[in-house]
Amino acid sequence: MRLMLCAVVVCGLVLAQAPAPAVLSPRAQLLEQGLREAKTGGLLVVDGPKGEWKAGIDALNKDPDWVDLDLHVAYYNTKASELESLLQQKYLTGPRPQWVLFGEGGRLVASGGAVPTGASLAKAAQEGGIQSTVQLLRDFARRNPDHLQARQGLLSELNQKAVRKTILRLGGKTEPLRPADERWDFAKYQKERDAKEEAKEREQQQKEDKPQVQLKPEEDQAIWGELADLVGRCFRSGDWIEMNSWGLSPAEEAMHSPLMQEVCRAAVPEVERALGRNPESWEHWRLWLDLTRTYGGKPIRPLLDSLLPLPTRSARDWPPHAVKEAYVKDARKRKDWTGIRDLLLPGIEAGRLWESIQGKTTYQTQIKTDGKVQEIPETGDAWRATFEPLAEALIWLGEGSKADELVRSYYADHPWSGLPQRAQALALRCGQPGLAAQWGALGGTSAAGK
Repeated sequence: MRLMLCAVVVCGLVLAQAPAPAVLSPRAQLLEQGLREAKTGGLLVVDGPKGEWKAGIDALNKDPDWVDLDLHVAYYNTKASELESLLQQKYLTGPRPQWVLFGEGGRLVASGGAVPTGASLAKAAQEGGIQSTVQLLRDFARRNPDHLQARQGLLSELNQKAVRKTILRLGGKTEPLRPADERWDFAKYQKERDAKEEAKEREQQQKEDKPQVQLKPEEDQAIWGELADLVGRCFRSGDWIEMNSWGLSPAEEAMHSPLMQEVCRAAVPEVERALGRNPESWEHWRLWLDLTRTYGGKPIRPLLDSLLPLPTRSARDWPPHAVKEAYVKDARKRKDWTGIRDLLLPGIEAGRLWESIQGKTTYQTQIKTDGKVQEIPETGDAWRATFEPLAEALIWLGEGSKADELVRSYYADHPWSGLPQRAQALALRCGQPGLAAQWGALGGTSAAGK
């Protein structure tokens, strides 16, 4: 009896001395829940206080072994300290920085305290039996061949993987990882997106007359072969009509794939027949534009002429909104300045008439962060899609004064910072140095009396 009492006392003392598990922060609790529910594997990284590993983790996107592995990375930087205790409790890791390679359900596969390489991660993933999203969807689609949602999900994942591998093969620029603990900043996102759109526009102008680099047959098969085969089967079977375009639409990088070009050419007539039955289908138009882009584009005017819009539609409603930007691009290539003016100007003039009746009313969405209103920056979307091509058309049609009034009034209402430079470059391309000087000065001291 005495021995039993002693054992109970000793056990109680040991339990009393054992440290209680640390209370997890909401961020750590959310991550723990995500790990428990994980269906595929991934890499979890908690960096040090100075972001010591950021460059090394970003470099994984350029590592063929890691890209081929096709696993998600959750990188934590500024809030990494909140997750340190979770990793120590769950995976027995050391102090930050640390990485953990986990499988389904968050099971531990490997971990370490030094920046991992693609080769070491690939070896650990293979030995640990980790399945990627592509593998999981591929197996599911094979077992359920009539499951269109599974096929669509697989198409989307294969597309993304092919894009990453193509960029890597052609030496393109890879995006740095966005930290998982970085708060979503809409204003920052808008600025970054607008900068990318501008860079993309400049790049397209420089490459307009240059042929696209094409992958070699063996590279093409390895990178795009499975996707091309699956897209082709969807169109040949007719299943594509029940699927969303986001799964079937090839990315821009498919322009480098002869296999994808061949599949897309064969698919376009099917989409055109569907447009004949439903001329204003946003899904069909987006798919048609993406498919034709893959092999260098196709004139849009003949297709539009073959379609029958509803008799209730006004001229301003045709072509459909989904395809207006593509129509304008096509018309600029053909120098159809009258067509551009007749398409875009009536809508702008109608908007001005409405403003004259109603008065100018500005609607602005406010986004608050910690009680403070975030400033939402102006973007160049409307300028690139509508006002620039219209101003160009007016200049070539000898209506320079109308083009000047258009640019000035647009800038007064939407003072996008990139407009003066873009408008100046446009005027110079059109041989109008006087307009170029005036438009380049918009927003400056010399434009104070405009």
